[in-house]
Amino acid sequence: MNKREQTQRFKIDVNKNNDIAKYYEIPKIKILFHNEEFLVIDKPYDVRIDGDTSKGHTVLSLLYNQIPNLPKPLRNVHQLDHATSGCYCLALTKKSAGIASVAFAKRKVDKYYLAIVRGWMKNDSYVVEQPIADVPNNRYRMCIGTEDNPGKSSKTEIKVLRRGYFNSSLPPSPSTTPPLSPSEYIQVTLIRLHPITGRRHQLRLHCQFLNHPIVGDWHYERQIMDYTDTWRMMLHAQKLVIPLNKNEEVLDVDAGDPFSELVTENSGYDYVDEVQRENK
Repeated sequence: MNKREQTQRFKIDVNKNNDIAKYYEIPKIKILFHNEEFLVIDKPYDVRIDGDTSKGHTVLSLLYNQIPNLPKPLRNVHQLDHATSGCYCLALTKKSAGIASVAFAKRKVDKYYLAIVRGWMKNDSYVVEQPIADVPNNRYRMCIGTEDNPGKSSKTEIKVLRRGYFNSSLPPSPSTTPPLSPSEYIQVTLIRLHPITGRRHQLRLHCQFLNHPIVGDWHYERQIMDYTDTWRMMLHAQKLVIPLNKNEEVLDVDAGDPFSELVTENSGYDYVDEVQRENK
C-alpha cells in the first residue's frame, strides 16, 4: 500500500468566516477482515485504541471516519499497546464479543508477534516463564515478579528467525542495504513470539529478562542498556487465530511482516571488519 492509499485528505475551516482553510491528512487503517460480527485491522504503531482525541487520532476515531456506518459501540475483546502495530480484533455485536472474550479468557486464542531485539540471541528458541507484576505508583510500566511482589504467572515461546544488523537512524525503505559505517548499525535478532498467557507488557518484559530488549522500547530497553532512538518500537502483532464455535470454525488473520527487510542478515562474516577493510 503506497502513501496515497494510506491516507485521506480532508479540508477543514480554521475561522468562523469560512475564508481560511487548510488541508491535513488522516491516516487510513488497513482492514484485514470484516463481516457482520468482527472487524480485524492492522493497527498502526503509536496510535491509542480509544480515549481522548484532542491530542491525536485513536483507532476508533480513525475507523468511524473511514467507515461511517460501523455499529456503535465497537467492542474491544483484547488489547494492543499504544506503540505496537498489527492484528487487532473488534467485535461488532454483543454476541460476537462474548464469543471472542471467552476464547481469550480460556487461552484458546493463538497470537503470534514479530520483534526486533537488541543483540544476537545465542539459542534458536526459548521458553520464558516469569511472572508479571505491577510497579507500585507507576501506571506505565510492569516488572518481573519477586517474592515481595509476585504478580501473575506468564509464559512466552520465542523462536529466532534471523540474526543481523539494524540501521536505527533510517526509516523503512523499499530496499535494505547494510549501514555505511559501523556507528550506524546495531546487532539485532528478528524473533517470533507466541504468548501462552496474555499479561500486560509480557512480551516486552520477557525479552528484557533475556537481556535482549525490544529495539525502541522506551520503558524497558533503557533500563538495561542505551535506548535505541529510532522511529518506532519494533513489536508487531503478526497473526491472530480465534476459535469461534465447536465446529472448529476459526478467525485466522495475518498482518504480514514489516521487519524482515529492516534486518540485514549476518552471512557468516563480521561486518565491522568488512567495513574497516573497505575503508582502508
